[in-house]
Amino acid sequence: MKTIRAALAASCMLVMPGLAAAETELIFNSYLPPHDELYRIAIRDFAQDIERESGGSIKVTIPDSSLAPSDRQYEMVRDGIADMAIVSTGGVPQLVTLNKIGDLPLNSPSSRAASIALWETYNRYFLPFDEFKGVKVLSTNVLPGRQILSVGSLAVEHVGDLQGVKLWSPPGALTETVRQLGAVPVNSEFTDLQEYVTKGTVDGLAMAAGSASGARVLEYVTHYTRVPGGLGSLSFAVFISQERWAELTEDEQAAILRAAEGLPGRTGAEADAVEAGLAPEMERIPTTVLEGEALAEFERLLAGRIEEWKASAKAKGLENPDEVLAFYHEVLARETQQD
Repeated sequence: MKTIRAALAASCMLVMPGLAAAETELIFNSYLPPHDELYRIAIRDFAQDIERESGGSIKVTIPDSSLAPSDRQYEMVRDGIADMAIVSTGGVPQLVTLNKIGDLPLNSPSSRAASIALWETYNRYFLPFDEFKGVKVLSTNVLPGRQILSVGSLAVEHVGDLQGVKLWSPPGALTETVRQLGAVPVNSEFTDLQEYVTKGTVDGLAMAAGSASGARVLEYVTHYTRVPGGLGSLSFAVFISQERWAELTEDEQAAILRAAEGLPGRTGAEADAVEAGLAPEMERIPTTVLEGEALAEFERLLAGRIEEWKASAKAKGLENPDEVLAFYHEVLARETQQD
């Protein structure tokens, strides 16, 4: 497998002779499209920041196409094909339980606040568990909370309106959340979503406006149900191979850490900016903001997802999941005040 990495590095040397004089090259893989906010901030800009902080002694190469499927990023880095990557927490369910706190319902009032909350919680409580074995986590990110975007005649004002409806959701935690609310989860490749919407295969979507816009389905949304904090979210980690990290000099490690300083907040702020940019379009869509008893109905059902995380975390060895949740929410409250 490492021969693939060596061949890539050699080809980069041919097209970019300046790399030949570099002390260190890092291959930072990405499966994300260039327009994606995660790519722009957590990969492209982060790579540039590493080069700048190192004074040019580190060169970061981002391959033109992914060296592995999206769900194999962790294994790709562990096997030495690339040095760095970004992975969805849901993409490594066999390893990661604790960081799924960022995926829980009602826990992402903004991407910036949730990303910072997850990063601080990870470093304070989760780091000793070494769930991301073989890699060093440099940043975490949580997307804006997923909402209910109806298509067709569906309009969700109470949880009862979801009973039996077909709601598109990404695989993993959000699928279970949709099921717990009484809806029927429908999964598909993101690229197939427009077809599912236009052909009436689904009644609604569990996603944020930015994702719907990226999938080119926002124009088909007929009703928007906003759940404070979201139905749940998707969390990510940016990491470098632990073996490769150990090979770097102290100065090189320090440069990468300087570049990573504040990365969760910057990445989250960019995702929030994407949502804010769609506000005029969302304002034209009939909207229900859940509050009062209608919100309480959702909270009662969604509490089951939170209890499941607490049980899984405790089984993993976390003695105080309630304390950890309280800390996470304290950071959310602090950061939300600054949004």
